[in-house]
Amino acid sequence: MLVDGWNHYLAAMRCFGYKMAVQFPIDRLAASLTTQTKAEAVIDVAVVMALPNRHDPAEQPEFWTWRSRLNRLHNYGVRHEKARFRYESLKCSACEHELARVVECERCATPHPLAGRRKEKGADIKIAALALDGAWLASYSTLILLSQDSDFGPLVQQLKEVHRRQDRWYDLYSAYPVCSQAGHEHRSVPGTKPLEITEEDYAMLASRPLRDPRAAG
Repeated sequence: MLVDGWNHYLAAMRCFGYKMAVQFPIDRLAASLTTQTKAEAVIDVAVVMALPNRHDPAEQPEFWTWRSRLNRLHNYGVRHEKARFRYESLKCSACEHELARVVECERCATPHPLAGRRKEKGADIKIAALALDGAWLASYSTLILLSQDSDFGPLVQQLKEVHRRQDRWYDLYSAYPVCSQAGHEHRSVPGTKPLEITEEDYAMLASRPLRDPRAAG
């Protein structure tokens, strides 16, 4: 199973709320989703994810939270593959003064941070490299992408071509949170079989002790 870390976390937060999403039970999800695919065993679980800037005081709490969570998951068979963040400032077009990425509501003055200053780089390429490397080495027959990023559509087509050339049986899945909230788009990666994760599923798994999915029986 390959986890698009921020994609999954943000989707879970959007559907289930922060308190649920921050549990991030990737180890238990891997075991549960593998059972749904009827695969015999979990070979590998990797989370591809950038960490916030540990040297920025504003991001230090977030950095330590995620590093601690990923280190703990590592003790249970989930490895962390690093991506990185690229930071972009928002500047005035006239004087190039750096602007705060906050918009205040004209009615109540509530501040709202603007998205876009921090963009993850390298995560999609890393996931593609891991998936294709495993395909060429014939190290798996079932792959689960924990993501709903449609950009992985071409990767899926290439994986199918590799498996076709090797005359191998395979299954390709994408797993993602789903909810009943209006306006939320839930979709599988093009070319994959869908595995939907409900709030009840997530809460049940998050309440269980951590486990190494590779040892699941």
